[in-house]
Amino acid sequence: MQNRLFESVISSNLIYNTCWEDPRIDRKLLDITPDSRIVMLTSAGCNALDYLLDAPEEIHCVDINPAQNALLELKKALFNYNSHPLLWEFFGNGAKKGAELKYHQHLRQLLPQVAREYWDRNINYFIPTSALPSFYFRGTSGNVARLIHNRIQRKGLYPKVLEMLNAESLEEQAYYFEDIEPQLWSAFSKWLVRRNATMTMLGVPTTQRDMIEREYQGGILDFIRQSLHNIFTGLPLHDNYFWRVYLTGSYSTDCCPNYLHEYNFSDLRNRINNIETHTTSFSHFLDTQPGSFSHFILLDHQDWMGEAKPELLAKEWKSILRKAQSGAKILFRSAAPSLDFIPDFVTDRIQFHPEQTTPLHAKDRVGTYESTHLGIVK
Repeated sequence: MQNRLFESVISSNLIYNTCWEDPRIDRKLLDITPDSRIVMLTSAGCNALDYLLDAPEEIHCVDINPAQNALLELKKALFNYNSHPLLWEFFGNGAKKGAELKYHQHLRQLLPQVAREYWDRNINYFIPTSALPSFYFRGTSGNVARLIHNRIQRKGLYPKVLEMLNAESLEEQAYYFEDIEPQLWSAFSKWLVRRNATMTMLGVPTTQRDMIEREYQGGILDFIRQSLHNIFTGLPLHDNYFWRVYLTGSYSTDCCPNYLHEYNFSDLRNRINNIETHTTSFSHFLDTQPGSFSHFILLDHQDWMGEAKPELLAKEWKSILRKAQSGAKILFRSAAPSLDFIPDFVTDRIQFHPEQTTPLHAKDRVGTYESTHLGIVK
């Protein structure tokens, strides 16, 4: 029942309103060049735009959920409309008064049909209201972010959160977090974190939750506590736009994804049509697409199959290996600390490089995965 609930939620609802993987680490590992042909899972599209700064030949973004591809197509439309201020209002501030009018006058015609139908119904996500002041409080993960944001405000913690995000040293961050942390874990917060429905809204399937439960004596609650402590006391927050947007509902001009910086706008606009979206499964895309690929970016998608659907996991890896160029790079993250869930035939064909991923994983600004893996096809 939990699996069916998860699949029904992720099949058509907007789950991720922003990407939850650190592309700064990715680009160091991937070594993208102008002849790179990349295939990746779409998520919110932020990271595809980040990789585009390295000028690859093409990026194919694949997602079985049409809402995620519609989100990336809207970002592409804003680049094709050629207005950085409007891009910033929509995705930097996360709110645009008159968004519906601007959409119908200028953006709608730049969208493919399926994305147009999605935003015809949902462009109000960008219209701020007192209850929902930001796009980043929309979608299922955004609903959880809104609950957290509202609770922080009700407890009077929001000014301290802002001071922590703007701190100039780790010592200053730790000072504010140690004051905030005890007030985060009320009986309601603990109850909320332990609900399967909460994890589903965040895009965490049962298989991934089970991985976490096995690794941490206190289960998912212990994992989240440790993750938050490491993020807010162990790594600088001045450029951690992942947590800034979920805690505040917006980015700042000096703390945002690379695609939102004005100095990157022209380059990205000139390359924006190098990105194509495909609404299908990853395996089906690979099995029907001609040619081979130099890079495969799988996010934490492998965990979704893991022990629950090993036959689908094996099928996907066979498709990847069939379409991989010699020396192709495969990047993914996991809630598990090791690669035990990967089929044996994969490690016969791919050399993994923990000497590269382990030190970079420790610097990951998201901080909610147990491991990062880079495989190179032999």
